[in-house]
Amino acid sequence: MPHFRNIFRTENSGGRQRSYSYSARDRSHDGTERGAGGSGATGTGGHGHSSMIPKFLRSTGALGLPKAELDRRCVPSGLYESCQWEDKAIRRLIGDGKLAARLKGNDSRTNPGDRECPICFLHYSQVNLTTCCKAALCTECYLQVRPQRQKDCPCPFCNRPKVTITVAEDMRGSDVTKRDREEQKVIEAQIRAAQAQ
Repeated sequence: MPHFRNIFRTENSGGRQRSYSYSARDRSHDGTERGAGGSGATGTGGHGHSSMIPKFLRSTGALGLPKAELDRRCVPSGLYESCQWEDKAIRRLIGDGKLAARLKGNDSRTNPGDRECPICFLHYSQVNLTTCCKAALCTECYLQVRPQRQKDCPCPFCNRPKVTITVAEDMRGSDVTKRDREEQKVIEAQIRAAQAQ
């Protein structure tokens, strides 16, 4: 006869610590009994290791974000009237950390690490980078230039086929300084060009 035992587990997700418990069935003497929550399943009848993980952890993706946080990151910003992508596909990519959050952009930087999207010219605290030419791209613009079912869409910046992206890492202090110097050089060049006319 199988025995049940309580399992207590603590998970860290999004800076918060969650504790939960559940009952798991021990293996019987012949090793055939498995299960979670005393469901009475035997053998491999659909109750493996994944059934022992609470649903709230399975449904929020590889990042393990709390559901409320994932919901917040998936809300359309309103930049475009429509989007051809399915909401569940966007949610899955954001939850797995393969797509930046759908944020509302600002006309200017609100934080030193904000990046500008060269398509909408708005600044965001989190953007995507194209893997081919490392250009920054906000999520709303990416969803417009790369339709969900068009796998061979070219990069809008370098025109290479099959554009792919990664979520950009936060800018460190040295990166911010380097970017500010480059922007200052552009401004000075524009002033010199205007004076030469």
